Amino acid sequence: MNRRVWALAAVAALCVGVGGTYVAVAALTADGTTSDAKPRLVVDARVASAVAPGSELLVRAVDYGNERLNGRLYRAELAPGAAPSQAGDLACERVHENAAGDGLCLAAKPHGFDYEAVVYGPGQQPRQRFAVPGVPDRARVAPDGRYAGFTTFLSGHTYSAGVRSFETHTAIVDMRAGKSLFDLHELDVTRDGEPFERADANFWGVAFTADGDRFYATLGSGGRHYLIEARVSTRQARVIGEHIECPSPSPDGSRIAYKRRIGKQDRWRLHVLDLASGRDVALAERRSIDDQPEWLGDDTIVYSDDRNVYAVPADGGGRPHRVVARASSPVALR
Repeated sequence: MNRRVWALAAVAALCVGVGGTYVAVAALTADGTTSDAKPRLVVDARVASAVAPGSELLVRAVDYGNERLNGRLYRAELAPGAAPSQAGDLACERVHENAAGDGLCLAAKPHGFDYEAVVYGPGQQPRQRFAVPGVPDRARVAPDGRYAGFTTFLSGHTYSAGVRSFETHTAIVDMRAGKSLFDLHELDVTRDGEPFERADANFWGVAFTADGDRFYATLGSGGRHYLIEARVSTRQARVIGEHIECPSPSPDGSRIAYKRRIGKQDRWRLHVLDLASGRDVALAERRSIDDQPEWLGDDTIVYSDDRNVYAVPADGGGRPHRVVARASSPVALR
C-alpha cells in the first residue's frame, strides 16, 4: 500500500501495492516527472535461473532520495547484464498493461491537484483521458485489453483493521471507449445464493481472468475482507472466499496470489490459494507487504515494497530476491 501525505490534500492512499510513506512536494502528471530517478537491475545468474527465460517487467521509477516519486516507466529484462530502458514518455502513479501494450496509467492532471486515467496503446501512445476521483491506488488491465479496473481512495487512512471510515472508488473501464463503465458498488453481490448488501462496503483490487470478462476483487465490510468473483457483462458478483485482499489470478486461472492480514494488525503476508483444492501457502517473503502481487509466469510472484521490486517462488519455497532497485508497480510483460 502506498501511503502519501499531500501538503494541500491530506489524503492517504491505501491498498496500493506498497508500504512506505512519502511526502509529495510536487505532484506528477502523465507527461512529466519530478526527477531523473532511474531503476537499477540487481539480477544475477542465480536470480535469473529462478524466473522464466526472457522474463520482462514494466516498472515505474522511484526516487526516494528526495521524497518524490518519479513515475517514468521502464522495461526491465530479468537477465544478468541487462539494463532497464525507458518505455515511453508517460509518468504514472499506478500503471498496468497487457501483452499487446494496451495500458492504463493513473496520473496527476497538469495542475497537480486532481488525477486522471490515461488509456494508452502500444508505445504508450495516449488514446483517451478522463478524470478520476481521489488518490490512485490500483490499476489492472484485462489480458484481452477490452476492460481495465482501477481503485482510488476518496477518504480515510489505510486498510488497517482499526480504521473503518475509509472510502474507495473502484471502477471498470471500457478501454475501447476510454471511459469508466460502472463503479463496483453497482454490482449485485450474493453470498450462498442470498443478497449480500452492506452499507459500509468498499471494493478494491480488481484483477481479470484470461477471458477478460470475469474478474476478482476484494469487498471489505465491518473489518472483514471477502473475495468476490464477478463479470463485467452481467454486473453480478458472488462471495467465494474470506480473508483475501488484493487478489491476482495465475495465468492458468487455477490459483490466486493475495495478501492476508496478520491477526488484527496493520500487517500482511503474501499467500497463494489453489482454488480447486483449497490449499493455501504463505510465501517465503516474511516482511509485511501491502501490495497487489503480480504473476511472472506460472511459478513466480513479483511485488514491490514501494522502494524495490522482488520475486519469490509461488509454491512457498525458496526465498525472495530483489530484482529491480528503485522501482515499484511491477507489471509482467512476458
